[in-house]
Amino acid sequence: MKPTPVFRRARPEEATALSEIAMASKQSWGYPDEWLEAWRADLTLSPDYIRERPVWMAEVEGATAGFFGLDRRAGIWRLEHLWLLPAFIRKGLGRVLFAEAIRLAGAAGATELHIRSDPHAEAFYLRMGAVRTGLEAYQLLGKIPREVPHLTYSIR
Repeated sequence: MKPTPVFRRARPEEATALSEIAMASKQSWGYPDEWLEAWRADLTLSPDYIRERPVWMAEVEGATAGFFGLDRRAGIWRLEHLWLLPAFIRKGLGRVLFAEAIRLAGAAGATELHIRSDPHAEAFYLRMGAVRTGLEAYQLLGKIPREVPHLTYSIR
């Protein structure tokens, strides 16, 4: 049976717990600790971030299972976060989280949602209907070549 989440807005005091979910989710892909530390700042939500942007949590049976965060800058909507606790990965909850993010962005007037995806998550977003619109190459820790897909989801 697939878990049925209850969605609610995150509260600023939940920033640490949500940051831990983001880190655990990223860690589930088997990245080395050194890489995870390099990404810690990007995976950390501050109370101000939650106060200023739509961050929504998915609770399953009263426990936080995952969350997503949206951002709008210069008229462009971005999915900045979509993370699940590892125990909830591959159970259909990511699909439900993404659908809720799309619904909320669309209700706020977005016609597209831009995603800077981890390479491990790209296939998921492509299955959801996003298309690859670019590829960002960079050197992680100044020495490890990485490519990060950029995707766009059209909201109809």
